[in-house]
Amino acid sequence: MPFASKWHLIAFCACLSSWAAGRNPSVPVLLLGLYSIYLLTAKKYRLFAVFIVVILAIMLDVQLFQTNGTVLSPDRNVFIGKIKDIPLFDGDLLSYTLKDSGEDVRVSVKLRSEEEKNRLMKTLRPGLICRIEGQLERPPGATNFHAFDYRAYLENNHIFWLLKAKGPPQCVGSSLSIWERLNRFRQSQMERIQNQFSPTSAGIMNALIFGDDRSMDPDLADAYRLFGLVHLLVVSGMHIAAIFGFLYFVARRLGVVKEHACLILLLFIPFYVFLAGAEPSAVRSGLTAGLVLTAGIAKIKNLRTTDVLSISCLIMVFQNPKVVFDLGFQLSFAVTFTVMIAGPAIIEKYKSALLRIFMLSMISEIASFPIAVYHFYQFSFVGLFLSIFFVPYMTFIILPLSVLAYVGASILPAASRFLSPTMDLFLYVPHEVLLYLYRHPFFQLNYGAMEPWMLASAILIFAAALLIWENSRKILTAALPALSFLLIYGIIYAADFINPYGSVTFLDVGQGDNILIRLPHRQGTLLIDSGGTMPYPKKKWQIRNKPYEVGRDVVLHELQAMRINSLDRVVFTHKDFDHVGGMRSVLDVIPVRRIVVSPFYNPDQSDLKLFEDALNRGSELSLMKSGDRLMLGHAVFDILSPITASSDSNDNSMVIRTMLGGKHWLFTGDLPIEGELRLIEQNSDLKADILKLGHHGSRTSTSEKWLEKVNPALGIISVGKNNRYGHPHPEVLQLLKKHQVGVIRTDQSGAIQFLFTDQKIVRMITALGH
Repeated sequence: MPFASKWHLIAFCACLSSWAAGRNPSVPVLLLGLYSIYLLTAKKYRLFAVFIVVILAIMLDVQLFQTNGTVLSPDRNVFIGKIKDIPLFDGDLLSYTLKDSGEDVRVSVKLRSEEEKNRLMKTLRPGLICRIEGQLERPPGATNFHAFDYRAYLENNHIFWLLKAKGPPQCVGSSLSIWERLNRFRQSQMERIQNQFSPTSAGIMNALIFGDDRSMDPDLADAYRLFGLVHLLVVSGMHIAAIFGFLYFVARRLGVVKEHACLILLLFIPFYVFLAGAEPSAVRSGLTAGLVLTAGIAKIKNLRTTDVLSISCLIMVFQNPKVVFDLGFQLSFAVTFTVMIAGPAIIEKYKSALLRIFMLSMISEIASFPIAVYHFYQFSFVGLFLSIFFVPYMTFIILPLSVLAYVGASILPAASRFLSPTMDLFLYVPHEVLLYLYRHPFFQLNYGAMEPWMLASAILIFAAALLIWENSRKILTAALPALSFLLIYGIIYAADFINPYGSVTFLDVGQGDNILIRLPHRQGTLLIDSGGTMPYPKKKWQIRNKPYEVGRDVVLHELQAMRINSLDRVVFTHKDFDHVGGMRSVLDVIPVRRIVVSPFYNPDQSDLKLFEDALNRGSELSLMKSGDRLMLGHAVFDILSPITASSDSNDNSMVIRTMLGGKHWLFTGDLPIEGELRLIEQNSDLKADILKLGHHGSRTSTSEKWLEKVNPALGIISVGKNNRYGHPHPEVLQLLKKHQVGVIRTDQSGAIQFLFTDQKIVRMITALGH
C-alpha cells in the first residue's frame, strides 16, 4: 500500500497545517519547517512532495470552504429557521442551535414559568421550523487571561452570533431528513431514560449509550475529568468494539457469511455514530471501525492499526480543519495512538493483568498529559490507581448493565422499577469514593498554565522515559514514566522561584473587586478582595445545573492557572458581598495563611462561618487599621484607613498604599468621598502613580481634591459590563480626563496585569488586548 508506515507522519502534517491556518501559527510553522528541512537533507523527496500537497490542500480547504464569515445582519430582529440540535433546558435557561439563511446561530431564552418550561420540553424538537424575535450579539471573548474562550469555541463550530430571544419560539412541523429523525429518536430515548431512572443512573446511561453527559452531576463529571477517567464517559473505540463485536457474533450465529456481516455493520456505523452525538471521539471510533471493516471486505492485509487511525485523522481534518482545536479530538487521537504503539511492549513485558492495566493507564496519562494540563492545569496520581478498578469495572460491568437496563426498560417499562435501583447499587460505592477523593484532594499536582518551553520539556522528558522503559528489561524502569511527572513538576516550580518578575493582576470579576499581587521569586502572594456573585432566591425549576459563581469560575481558576497553591495574605477591604462573596470557593481548595480585616468589619453570620472554617483549616485572622503595616517578602503595605468606625460599610474600607516595581500604588476598596477627605486631612503624602478607583467609578468616590492630592498617572476601574448602577459615572470619567489621568477599565479591557521587577514595571497587558 502506498506510504505504508508513513500515514501517521502525513496525518501529523495535516494537523500542524490546520493549526498553522488558525490561531498562534508560529509553533506549527516552525515544526513543519524543521521537518521539511530534514526530509530534504535526507533526500526523502517523495514524502516531502506529499507533505507539500497536504499543506496546500489544507490551506485551500480553509480558504475556500472553512473561512469564517457571516451573512446575518445585527440589525435583524426576526429569524426563521430550523432547530438543528437537541434543545438544552438548564433551570430557567433554554438554549439550542438554529439554522437561518444557511448559518448556525446559538439561541438562548430565559423561561418565564415552570408551565412554559414543561410545555416546551414536550414540544420542542430538532427539525421544527421556528420563528424567533430577538437581538443578535457577538459571543463574548475571554475577559480573563486563562478563561474559556467561548467566542473561539463557537467560531470553531462555525457559529458567529448569539441570539438573545425575547420569548419562546413559535414553531411548526416540517419534512424531516433521516438525520433529523435520528436526532429526534436520540432525544426521545434520553428523555425516557431520565424519566425511568434515577438522576445518577440516567446521567451515566445517557453518557455511555448516547454520548451525552450534560445531565450528570457537575461534581461527578469534574471528578471523572480530574482523575483522567473522562474517556470512560464518551462513546469511543471501547463502545464500538463491544457493540459491533456483539452484533457480529449474533450475525455469524444466525448464519450470515463473514463478508455480508461486515457489510451490514459497515452500513450501520454512521447511524450509531450519529445516535452517539457525532462527537470527535465517536467519529474517530466509527471511522476506524469502518476502515477496518472495509479493509476486511477488500482483503487488504498490510494495513496496520496505526495506519487506520492516521487515515481516520486525515479524513476528519480535511472535512473540518478546525477540529484540531477540539479537546475531544486531541485526547482521542493522542491516547489511542500512544496505546497502539506501547501496547505490544506492555503485553510482552508483563504477564500480570493488573500490571498491564496499570501500565496502560500510565501510558494513557502520559499521552494525555500535555493536552489535559494545558486545558485543566492539574494532575492527580490517584487517577493512576483508580483506573485499575474503574476501566474494567465501567467497561465490563457498567456499560453492559446500562445497555441491558435501557433495552429492558424499553421492552417492559415497569421493569425500570427494579432496574434503576440495581444501576444505583452498582454505581453508589464507586461514585462515593470518587466524590470523596475529589472533595479531599490527595497527591494532586497543580502544574498551572504551562508555557510552550515547559510543555516541550515535558514531552521530551516523557519520550526519554518511555524509550528507556521500552528498551530495558529491568523491572525498576517501569517507575521512570511515573517519576517523570514529579520531575516536570519540580522543573516548573524551580523556574517560578528564579523568575524575577512579580505581577499585580486586576481580575475581571464583573461588578466587584479582586486584586492579586504576586511578588518576584515567589516571595509571597496577596489577594485583595475576592469578588462575589450575588445570590438571588430561585424556585427549584429555575436552579441551573452549575450556576456561574465568580469565586470558583474566575478567581480560583486564575489562581490555579498561575500555580498559586496557597495564599500568604488575603485582605477583605470591607464586608460588601461583591468584595468577599467569592472567597468561600477559594478557601475550599487553596489554603490561606492569614486573613486580614479591619476592627470595624462587622461580620454577619456567613462571614463568621467563613472565618471559623478558615481558622479550622489553619489560617490566622488579623485586625488592622490606619497606622498598621502588612509585611510580605520585601514588600511593605501601609494601611491608611479605616481610622474610626462608620455605619457605612464602604466608609470602613481598608485603604492600602505600597511600592511595587518602583511605583506607588493605592488600593481604596469602596472608600467614599467622606473617607477620602479624612485621609487628605491626616496624611501629608498620598501620592500614587497607579490608583484603584473607589466604588467602581461611582460619583460617591473620587473627588477633585482626592485626585489633586493623589495625582495619579493611571486609574484602574474594576467594574461590570453594562451594570445596573451605571458605573463608572460620566462625571468621574470627565474628572479623570480633566486631571490627565489615564483610565483602564475591566469592563472594556478585561483583566489587567502589570509585570514588574524590584526596580521597574516591565509591561502592562490586558486580557482583551486593549
